[in-house]
Order: sequence, then structure tokens, then C-alpha cells
Amino acid sequence: MRFDYTLYSEAQEKLKKSGLLDKIKAVKKTENGLPYVGGYTSKEEVIGAIKEMDNEGFFKALCEEKRKPFQQSLTRAFSDFDKNAWRVERNGTIIESPAECEDYYLMTGWLASQVLKPTELWDYSRFGFSSINDFVGSFGAAIWNESHMDFRPGYTWVSSHNNRTFESSITGDMNLDLRIYRTDITSDKTFDPSGAQVSYRPEFDEDRTAVCAYHSTESSLFAGLLKYVDQLNLKSEMLENKAQALIDYTKSLGHTIGAATECLGLSGGIGESPRFLLSQFIYPLPKLDENMATDHPSFYNLSIQSHGSYGMYIGPSNELIFAHNNRTNKIKPAVIFYPEEVDHLLKGVCYQCAKGLGRTIPRLPLLMLEYKYSQQFEKDQAEFKSF
Repeated sequence: MRFDYTLYSEAQEKLKKSGLLDKIKAVKKTENGLPYVGGYTSKEEVIGAIKEMDNEGFFKALCEEKRKPFQQSLTRAFSDFDKNAWRVERNGTIIESPAECEDYYLMTGWLASQVLKPTELWDYSRFGFSSINDFVGSFGAAIWNESHMDFRPGYTWVSSHNNRTFESSITGDMNLDLRIYRTDITSDKTFDPSGAQVSYRPEFDEDRTAVCAYHSTESSLFAGLLKYVDQLNLKSEMLENKAQALIDYTKSLGHTIGAATECLGLSGGIGESPRFLLSQFIYPLPKLDENMATDHPSFYNLSIQSHGSYGMYIGPSNELIFAHNNRTNKIKPAVIFYPEEVDHLLKGVCYQCAKGLGRTIPRLPLLMLEYKYSQQFEKDQAEFKSF
């Protein structure tokens, strides 16, 4: 079962330039909207979709010279389903991922046929593409992503590091538990199950990393981020002038009430005390060696229900690393961010709180910032260190 496809930037630019992305959005606004493919898909359903295309005259609009090899390659791959996988060339190696039935909605052009006319569907060169397979699949990926857009989107940003491109987001799940996602969206050389080179891929397991924390952990995350900036003396535009830019940004978002009682901000008590929430600031984030190991525990943790936590660490190259805490000193990263992304991380937490995506209200990060840059904070830190 597929969830998301990664559409490469070069294909997205072609679709945008040709006006096809606008066409998808226009169809989405119509009464029938875009087709939504979700859940389990059987081979019989795919075969039925192809018959639907045939009955509507789509294949008659494609000359036999191009139709025959296109259909033969797809038929061969579909008939020998389990032996024909997605292949991606990455860092000198080949990564494979099994095909799913939903892939054939894109590969055959069925999904694209829900938006385009028969005379448009196969005219790949008109839209800047070099093959039928690449065009109908890429356009299908664009349709899929538009129809599967998150109705509760969090703060999202795109960044690059060591020739890899990542899309990251901070949000909450349906239970308002903190989620931090990071997906590799680099335009790798990709071959679909029929063997055609294409400009999109389903999200591979190797592409996705995540922090799946529990309950009201945003303040713990925020405390760790503030410590990360302080400890490495990182440049942060959001935290300049006593964090005025981040304060203004957070206030500009307003306060959307989430679906939990904590979102009303009625609890009060020590859980909302910035002095308590930043009390561990006297302790540094553990620094990992080149073997990703440390003898020191992290005091900056995000709980995972009742059976563990993610610790926050500084990597060998000053990365910010989230990792499952375990009984060994060897750390296995769950998600890695880089120093230049710190402002996005700070804004992401405040956005998540303000938009009601989690259980923490925006008042908390604002109180933490006000306290962090106060004289009282310095006095309290000196007192804590004297214990």
C-alpha cells in the first residue's frame, strides 16, 4: 500500500512551466474533484482501470509504433509482478523496493487520464518529457500527491546537505502526539518496475526517518533546541535580540485550539513553569565521537509512551541527533538535522503549538523564551550549578 511518491524537482518544474500543476488544482476544485486511491489495491482493480482507459479511447489516440512497446513492457512487469521492483542508483549502489499495485495506476497513465484528454496524455514531448513512461508517471505522482495532501499540515522545509535533499516537517498525529519527519527527496537515477527511467519514485523505507514521541513533549524538544544553539554558539536569526523574531513569528500565528483538553491552556502548575522546563540547562547535550558513542546520558529527552525515550545528542560534525536511548553507549540515530536548520526547527515547534497540532499551547514556548533571556534565568542557573 502506497502513501506518498517523491516527484523530482526537474519533473515538477516541467509540469509547472507547462501549466499542468495548475490544471490539477483546477480539477481538484470541481464537483468530482481528483480521484483518490487509498487502502488496499488488487491486481483486478488495476486491470479494470486499464479496461476503462481502453473503453474511453485513450489507447486509440496512441500510434501503434509507441503503444506496442509501452504496453508490452508494462504487461511483462505486471505479469511477473514480484520479480520487477523499483531500482534507484544511490551513492554507487542499487537500492530496490518491491512494486505495489498502486504503482501501475501511475505507470499505465490511468491516473493521468483522469485529468488529461486522450490527445494530451501521450504528447510527452509537448510538456518537456523524453518518454511516455516518464510523463504519465510523473504527472500521476503529482496528482497522487495533491489528492493525498495532509489536512493537518505542519511546518515543512526543504534543505540540502552533502548533495542530498531533504523535506522535513514538525507536526502531530491524529492523537496530537509529536511527530518529526524527514524524507530524502534527492533526484536519484530511477527505474520503474517496467525498466523505464523516470523522474519520480515511491517513498522507499531508506528515504524516511522519523521521531514519534508521545503526548506533550514540545517543551522538552524546545529546551533541547535552545541548548543546542547555546552550546555550539550557533547563528540563529530567530534568537537574535532576545529571540524577538521568534516571538513575533509565534504571536503572528495566533492560537488554534486542538482536540485535547491541554490545548485549552487550563492546566497551569509546574508543567507550565519555564523555570522547571529549563532546569536541565546546566547540563550539556552529550557529544558523540566518530563512532557515534558517548559515556554520558542525555538530559534532553522526548518520551515514547511508557517504554522509552528519544535522547538529543550532538554528532561528530555538530549535527543534532535524535536517537532511541538504550543501555549501551553506542547511538543509532533516528533523525539527523544540521546546524543550518536550527531556525526551521525552532519555528516548527512554535508552529506546531500555535496551530493545535499537538497538546502544547503557544504560551509555553513564549514563556520559555521570555525566561531564557531574563536576569532571573542567569540567577537560577547559578543556583542550580551550586547544588
